[in-house]
Amino acid sequence: MDDRLPWHQDLWRQIQQRRNVDRMPHALLLAGPTGLGKGLFARRLARAILCETPTAEGDACGQCRSCRLFIAGSHPDYSLVQPAEEGKVIKIDQIRDLCAFLGFTAQYGGYKIALLEPADRLNVNAANSLLKTLEEPAGNSLLLLVTAQPMRLPATVRSRCQRIHFALPATEVVIPWLAAQVKSDVASPDILLQNAGGAPLTALVYADGERWRRRQQLADCYDQILTNRADPVRAAEDWMQGDPAENLRWLIGWQTDLIRLKMNPDPPRLSNPDLRPMLWRWADRQTPQTLFERLDAAVRLHTLCATTQINAQWMLEVFFSESVGGQ
Repeated sequence: MDDRLPWHQDLWRQIQQRRNVDRMPHALLLAGPTGLGKGLFARRLARAILCETPTAEGDACGQCRSCRLFIAGSHPDYSLVQPAEEGKVIKIDQIRDLCAFLGFTAQYGGYKIALLEPADRLNVNAANSLLKTLEEPAGNSLLLLVTAQPMRLPATVRSRCQRIHFALPATEVVIPWLAAQVKSDVASPDILLQNAGGAPLTALVYADGERWRRRQQLADCYDQILTNRADPVRAAEDWMQGDPAENLRWLIGWQTDLIRLKMNPDPPRLSNPDLRPMLWRWADRQTPQTLFERLDAAVRLHTLCATTQINAQWMLEVFFSESVGGQ
């Protein structure tokens, strides 16, 4: 995928203006919702700064020695710091190594660049260790912190970075791009984008036929739960298959749409317009109070699954049992 995404253009121009007057900060916090390409932007920027012959627009040339090393993942002046395993934290030893890396002179005489992604996975000790580098940055070094949850970072870290805020882009910018990317007839680009909450890269992921079919299976399963035609225990087992976090994001979207329908029979927008008939049936069976309680419970469950080691299947069993009992 081309990392020059159309909704990044304004932010890219702003960064280039800083570069042109030699006013680049030592640390940037790239924050905004998931699915906007913040990591792609950070890598594009790192590659461009390290490039020996950048283009007039400030992009990397893709041909020089630096670009070839970056593409190969072996550039000596670039470091990527991520959790060792999915869902784990960034540990203090990783940050100590990073600080040592930034303290060395750049081998190619330019910048030393480090990317932390997702930065909100820094544990407390790692975040504290990073503070010294943020307070006393080495010359010609740049830290790029990427996160969809900036408030999970300590205020002391956030305050020492200049923030680049990634907002949901305008539909008229995204739809043509998405239409050119989607090669299947799973759903129209606008339906995909609405289901993704306006996040283009999430919409692109949803264009995968298997994922879209899985969503429909989960919707049918939830319909059976709410009509007392499915065993919550077996349903929870099914929902743990695949990507439980993604499954719960679907659930949160449905619960949000149920509240919209309950408050307004003809809401201006739904995140799941293709499921409107099914959503209507669900909304009709539940009180507004119950719908708000179920949304809170779904958000809590997603957060716990993403940040703790809870027994997610058991929590889903409880959620589904209460969904039936709360009608």
